[in-house]
Amino acid sequence: MDNCILELKKLFCCCAPINELKQLLQKIKEKEDGVISIDIQKKIVANTVNNILIKEYPIKYSYQRAFMKLLISQLEQNGDEIDDDVFVAYGNIVSLPEKDIHYRHFLQENGDLQYITIQESVNIISKGTTGLCVWQGALHLATWCLKNRSKFLGKSILELGCGVGLTGLSIINTCSPKRYIFSDCHENVLDMLCENIRFNLLSLQERISIDARLSKDRSKLHIKYSDTDVKVVELKWEDINKYTNEDSTVHDVIIGADILYESSSFYSLLSGLNLLLKPTNCAIIAATIRNEDTLNKFLSQLGEHSLTYLECDISEQSMFIESSQTPVKILQIFKKTEIV
Repeated sequence: MDNCILELKKLFCCCAPINELKQLLQKIKEKEDGVISIDIQKKIVANTVNNILIKEYPIKYSYQRAFMKLLISQLEQNGDEIDDDVFVAYGNIVSLPEKDIHYRHFLQENGDLQYITIQESVNIISKGTTGLCVWQGALHLATWCLKNRSKFLGKSILELGCGVGLTGLSIINTCSPKRYIFSDCHENVLDMLCENIRFNLLSLQERISIDARLSKDRSKLHIKYSDTDVKVVELKWEDINKYTNEDSTVHDVIIGADILYESSSFYSLLSGLNLLLKPTNCAIIAATIRNEDTLNKFLSQLGEHSLTYLECDISEQSMFIESSQTPVKILQIFKKTEIV
């Protein structure tokens, strides 16, 4: 039963689809001979809405209310006695106003259990960008990287269009790269990204010290975490030529998640990849397939930039809970000379 409670906590903390939590509650009921006891109810509440992590860094209140309504509904349908803690917990959140910013907590199971806490916008589109929330491709890419950690161990990595930072933080925590550069082009995204990096990689005292130094430009962040040199840069894809002129580092891996959604950006992205890729390195891109034609258009243009690709196997995904059933492909892109 404790494993079921832990799985419920994992689902709840990252705001997995409510239907997945419903299935898990039904599984708990089956394990308890058709009754969710008062003791189990207390454990459920303690590990979800009353979890200290959720209290301090709350996920969407609308999501918390939806879960508590589901729990109460399941108990009523089953005719179970409902514990007072359930009603009190629901009463405490029933009228809380939604905030513009909320948190999601993603559990990494890499020996020790560790959460990556991501601050993100409540709205998919906010402040003129879609980069202020975690996208499905980032979840898949983080999982793929964990399963292929040898590709990142001790390597230099550049992430394009990093958004709020989930993939990069996961790689830094589990794959121990030598250097990790987060890049994005939107000021508000970079601000939130820096908040997430500081929160997950620095102690409170270190955060206070860095905040003081970055008071005038919060997007310029350069820290050392364990064995990894971590840096944030503002980078537009059309400016990659300027970037490579200023920094001649040949990155071992260039990564990107959900950056293939707008075909008008393909030329600048592919031109940039052509500059960044050498016969000795590769790019790994996670693409959520919302429109097959858009992906095909990207793939058809690879050859014009002396690039080619392989599709990676992502048959086993378990590290993070996915937010949608939309298919995701992970592409490994090379200079044409890399594939014989």
